[in-house]
Amino acid sequence: MANLASADLILGGSKNQFRFLGRGVYSLAEARRYADLPASTARAWFLGRAEGKGRGAVLTSDYQRVDGDFAISFLDLIELFVTGRFRAHGVPMKSVRAAHAVLRDELSAPHPFAHSELNVHGKKIIRRIAGELGGKVFYEVTTGQLFFRDLEAGLERIDYVAGLAARWRIGEGVLIDPTVAFGKPTIRGAGTTTTVIAQQYWANGADAAVVADLFDLSEQDVRSAVGFEEMIGRAA
Repeated sequence: MANLASADLILGGSKNQFRFLGRGVYSLAEARRYADLPASTARAWFLGRAEGKGRGAVLTSDYQRVDGDFAISFLDLIELFVTGRFRAHGVPMKSVRAAHAVLRDELSAPHPFAHSELNVHGKKIIRRIAGELGGKVFYEVTTGQLFFRDLEAGLERIDYVAGLAARWRIGEGVLIDPTVAFGKPTIRGAGTTTTVIAQQYWANGADAAVVADLFDLSEQDVRSAVGFEEMIGRAA
């Protein structure tokens, strides 16, 4: 699969671009960096595995493939992130699948892990579902205070509107907003992508002052953008 470095590569034209406006658009290569997951894991959760147990997809993209390329939306990205947090704490994938299905039906929402109810009432909801599913590991892990303290620390960086995730304050001074720059990470309040800022930073001899003047940002904004790009492994 091609690495979709820009939205245009998967949008294909103005008609397709209109479909993606305000919803965010990410290649799996981008999404797995933001969610801090291995590339093979992100791919398997959306596209399934060729062989072996649990080979079916866990999550479903809002978008159909375009000329063989695969992309996901902002809400898909949030679900990927939350699913990763469950797995990082030892919740079996079978239990994650079941919880996703139960919440989807209960909330009548296609993106239950991106729903505000998981943030506000997550502990209560997951505890009950854990009991209903009868999974010992799922129950013990998800009802533990440590798990919810860590999960909620991640969810606190997500802003919700009308019950769904709307923005992700993914890093210090860095925001993912599906209505800005096709959802690419930007400096909060500026709308300039961290990728562009970091590229200019390295092109100008790592001079934050020059780049700050170029984009009408503070030097701290520039350092935040560069730090974020380095964190996700996309430095120069």
